Amino acid sequence: MSADMNARNWIVLPKLPNRQDWIARLNEAAAAAGYVLHDWDENQAFDDAAPVLLLTASADEARSRQPDASRIAAVLDALDIIIPDEMEQAERHRVVHAASQGFAQATTLPPERVFGPEDLAKGSIRLFPDLEVTRPHAQPPVQGPMAAALQFYTQGRAVWPGAVLTWHKPPTHADGFASLDLTGRPRIIVYGPYFDMPQGRWKAVFTLSVDDYASRYLFRADWGGTEDFASQEFRLQRSGVFEIEMIYDWTTPGICEFRLLVMEGVFHGQISLSDLVVSRVD
Repeated sequence: MSADMNARNWIVLPKLPNRQDWIARLNEAAAAAGYVLHDWDENQAFDDAAPVLLLTASADEARSRQPDASRIAAVLDALDIIIPDEMEQAERHRVVHAASQGFAQATTLPPERVFGPEDLAKGSIRLFPDLEVTRPHAQPPVQGPMAAALQFYTQGRAVWPGAVLTWHKPPTHADGFASLDLTGRPRIIVYGPYFDMPQGRWKAVFTLSVDDYASRYLFRADWGGTEDFASQEFRLQRSGVFEIEMIYDWTTPGICEFRLLVMEGVFHGQISLSDLVVSRVD
């Protein structure tokens, strides 16, 4: 393998649900342009003389080998993470974080080198001057419950539905709210989702509805990493609907966790938590 990798173009294709479809389509486009698509993650050895187009799931890997960002193109189509219902909770969190790391890494490339769903919906895209490709399907595959939440990687804003979080007791989901009986010991009510956040300041906004009984108890909300995070404690004092906004600065890419806790034992009370709206703060 040549010591000079600077002449090679790289395609970053994270672990998307339709990744195999994309690999087939990229193989066709590469062949039409006179290239051989080579999966770097499977085998780092290739013929120096071959017109190789390198494929990897990791933008960090591509950037470590190719300093010229114009020679790297990332495809972020049909963002989703499919989690089997029977998967154990700790394993679910690990899988979510590992899969989302590839999405977060891709956002470190210049915006014009990242091709998201909106770009791909327009038709043919030019990844490099001599390489053009179209989306494998006219429409992306059916998306799971995490699809909406993951749009913050390409749009800088997303709604995180309650279904992507982990609940101490299963709530009732309806109209963008998760409702539950608060009765019980002090505890974490809800937490997650363990996405890998891109570097920067990110805001989480949510609405908490409480009845008169629940308004008497002390709550805490956390937003940030698992070890370092922004935190607010509050006792709402009256029934009603309250909007809470939190900001945390990820100085480096890293795992994220939102938590809502009740800090006291509850004898009676009902709460409803809205979906989280997460957005980048300029």
